Amino acid sequence: MADFIYNAEGQPQGFRLSNHIYAMDGAPVGRVWAEKVYTLTGDYVGAMVNNMVVDKPGVSRRSLAPLALPARETPPKGAENRRPVGETYPDAFALLTAPAHSEEEPAL
Repeated sequence: MADFIYNAEGQPQGFRLSNHIYAMDGAPVGRVWAEKVYTLTGDYVGAMVNNMVVDKPGVSRRSLAPLALPARETPPKGAENRRPVGETYPDAFALLTAPAHSEEEPAL
C-alpha cells in the first residue's frame, strides 16, 4: 500500500512504496533511507516528516551510492488533499525532480 507525500498546503506531490518515492505519474524520483530522502543518484534532498519531504536542519547530509532506476509504478487511486500542516521546515520534494547540475556548470 502506498503512502502519499504532501506539500505544506496538503496537496499530494507523490507517493512512497517501500523505500522508493514516485511522482504522481508513477515515475521513480527518489528513495528513503531511515528518515532521509535521496535522489536516485544518491544525493541528499531532505527528511521525511509528516509524510512530507522537507529541508530539516541538523540531519547528516551524507550522500549514498547511486541506485539503479526502479520500474515505473501505477499511481494509487484516491489521492485527496489533506488539511494544511503547519510544518516549519521548507518543502524539498521539488529537489527530487529538479535536473542535476554538473560540477562544471554553476547552479543558478
